[in-house]
Amino acid sequence: MLPVVVTSCLVLGCSSEEAGVSLALHLAHRPSGASQSGPERIIQRPNGDVVRLTRGHLNVASVEILACPSTAWRKLLEALSPVGTARAHTEGTPTRIGEPHVDDLLRDDAQALTLGTLKPPADRYCRGTVLLEPADADAVGLPASVPMEGNTLWLEGTVEPAGGGAAQPFQLASSSEAEVDAQFLGPAGSPSPVPLTTAGIARTGQVLVRYDRWFDGVDPLAPGAADALVDAIAASLELRAD
Repeated sequence: MLPVVVTSCLVLGCSSEEAGVSLALHLAHRPSGASQSGPERIIQRPNGDVVRLTRGHLNVASVEILACPSTAWRKLLEALSPVGTARAHTEGTPTRIGEPHVDDLLRDDAQALTLGTLKPPADRYCRGTVLLEPADADAVGLPASVPMEGNTLWLEGTVEPAGGGAAQPFQLASSSEAEVDAQFLGPAGSPSPVPLTTAGIARTGQVLVRYDRWFDGVDPLAPGAADALVDAIAASLELRAD
């Protein structure tokens, strides 16, 4: 049957996008402990300091999903076909949401932010990349209350010392960029590829914002904390699928 399939694809120009699969992606806040809501987020650092976030915004520039490594037979078919599988890495591609979204970090943890719906080539998707970079004037959710245009991150809050004493205020802004390449995880937290291989299948995925981990190794009162936090945020992001 292999020669028949190859000949058919060569003649008709098969495209794996014809399967009509989709993956809706959302951005969700998911702390390790209880979900939070209200006018602030309370985070305890490993040293006992308590960080209270009173305002925060993060720009998610793009999310791209990556297919699992091709099997030997698929590599052979792709090599023989003049059409091949589209893997363009430009905005608006079937595997990439390139429209930037500014996330209000004080949004209720129970509310997810919709990033968009991908209609990728039929395949199994093992990984994804999330890019954090400065927001432009067209970013979705650009706030009027803080100058997020040109910034990746904006945080305000206080730090209450573990040993007592007055809370110390901070205001941090960064135009630093960071990108994370992460595996899709299942409910148990182990790697779990997303099968988008059956015509008409529609799945949902989430980019999880683990904000309670940001300050594990970053003191918001220390010099360079703003740029360090962009890296810490990227490292804390997780990808999940239903």
